[in-house]
Amino acid sequence: MPIFTYKGEDARADIETAFGLARNAQFAAFNALAGVIGVVAEAGGGDPDLPAGWRAVTAAELGLSADRVDAYGNFIGQTSSSPQARILAETAADGSITRLAVAFAGTSDAGDVVDYLDLVDAAYVDEFAYLLEATAGFAADIGLTGADVLVTGYSLGGAAVNNLAERRGELADGFYADADYFGFSSPTIHDDPDVVLNFGAENDVVYRIIGTSDGSVGEGLLEALINEDQSFASSADNIVLFNDFYANPLSPYGPFGILNIAGGWNAHVTGILSEPAVSVIGRSSFYDQITTDSVVVISQLSDLLRGTVWVEDAPRATSDHHGAPAFILGTDQADRLRDGRGGDFLDGFGGDDLVALSTGNDTVAGGAGTDRVEIAGDASDITALRLGDGTVFLYDETGTLGLKELRSVERVDFDGWFQSFDLGADGLDNRSWFGADIAWAGHSEGSGTADTLAGTAGTDRIFGLAGDDVLAGLGSRDLLHGGAGGDRLDGGAGDDALFGAAGDDVLIAGTGNDRLSGGTGSDRFDFSAGIAGVNRITDFNAHADDHDLIVLDADLFASAEAARAAFMRIGGDAVLVTAAGSIILDGVQPGGLTAADFLLA
Repeated sequence: MPIFTYKGEDARADIETAFGLARNAQFAAFNALAGVIGVVAEAGGGDPDLPAGWRAVTAAELGLSADRVDAYGNFIGQTSSSPQARILAETAADGSITRLAVAFAGTSDAGDVVDYLDLVDAAYVDEFAYLLEATAGFAADIGLTGADVLVTGYSLGGAAVNNLAERRGELADGFYADADYFGFSSPTIHDDPDVVLNFGAENDVVYRIIGTSDGSVGEGLLEALINEDQSFASSADNIVLFNDFYANPLSPYGPFGILNIAGGWNAHVTGILSEPAVSVIGRSSFYDQITTDSVVVISQLSDLLRGTVWVEDAPRATSDHHGAPAFILGTDQADRLRDGRGGDFLDGFGGDDLVALSTGNDTVAGGAGTDRVEIAGDASDITALRLGDGTVFLYDETGTLGLKELRSVERVDFDGWFQSFDLGADGLDNRSWFGADIAWAGHSEGSGTADTLAGTAGTDRIFGLAGDDVLAGLGSRDLLHGGAGGDRLDGGAGDDALFGAAGDDVLIAGTGNDRLSGGTGSDRFDFSAGIAGVNRITDFNAHADDHDLIVLDADLFASAEAARAAFMRIGGDAVLVTAAGSIILDGVQPGGLTAADFLLA
């Protein structure tokens, strides 16, 4: 499911609204600093104003006395003025209220430090018990229920969101049991994805630093000293905000702990001042393929560095996923985006972008502007294809560079002299007088629905496009690409290249020396008819949330465990060798395989 799927629905609009409300509450809580920070936010693309159609709810509307509100319009805590929150209302054209929001503010003064101790046992939200009860009563009076309430907050405010999510059945007589909960950069996590959606950056020292609220105060304080990059079912755990600090290979400049101000807190600050990361992900061309555990690198570089620094999944002390497939997301300016070793997705959005590609099956969405792709290889090894919708595929016949899918890209450069090309109507047009053009190769493609396409005895290049397609290569040296949907690809005879792409696909190698790439989704590599030739699987369980399977002949092994044990390590790969052929799992260690990776049929 896409990353912002919440309660079974596409929650992109809700999470953007929730972030806007949380940011508004955070800026309001900064009291006298709010005006200064507002200027900084505006310069960085932020806007502390409320989302369109929302307004603040007053103390009078809630039946509360004026002393419950500070000088800046924030409701304060029950026993302290440091905890702050806002009650906000979404209104229809006639002024009627259609939805309410509880927006908890983050740290705004030294008094909040004492409140951190209450996060461990989810007691912090008790400071707002009176406000939650008053809001519940107000909602009931105007015909709203808890399901019509959105609960949001950033930083300490995000922790309050998780506290209330954990105690939703208890506070205000359970009124908030069915509310929608969105926590941003929260130090504590209520780990129930059916209740709360948590979002933040792995290079933000505050995010997930305490973890769940169980445990003692002492344990909580120890956990707060060093961020151990914990993972939870209700949180996005591999988001990187690639800002100017992160661009330095020395980042995070020491232990990644709460006391590391420069190295730890920079993403916490840019996360609320820059264009919201949730908005960038939500408008990406690749949104449908980004899941909760996907590696997503989001550019937040300044104008000073954007033209010289490559945005990539860089090796950093705060990361454990360098080399895994990643989504690299740029800006509406001219970006420099670079892939890694895996099959990456690079989105340039607007601006004249430069994208550098090496190995792996990469996909580039250039977006608006004049975009250029640099490929670390020789143009003479490339077969170039252009589909009916303008999508360009560049396939390296040597198998070294993989398959490149280019959308809205205007220029491609390869290594060496006279290897710069414009993407023209008839092929790759060499920009030099001394170089040759590369004509578009022939191919066949589906209709965008469920198609059955069969090749010939010769070399075929077949693209299924969208829909659950059945593609058969038959003979010779074929290229099969399933596209979106659950596809079935059968290479048949010959040395074939099979690409499942998006969706849960079935890839059947057939005879010959084949290369199989499942792409995103949970794919099956089917060898139930036997293993013939050398078969290389390039991305077995490489993508986030993949649950790929290798299907083997039941007569070959007594059990799935026996099949697993038969794989040996050769170089950096897991390899199964039989009398008739072999299976190579690129970059997979045999010790990382389990019986659950195999199915006997």
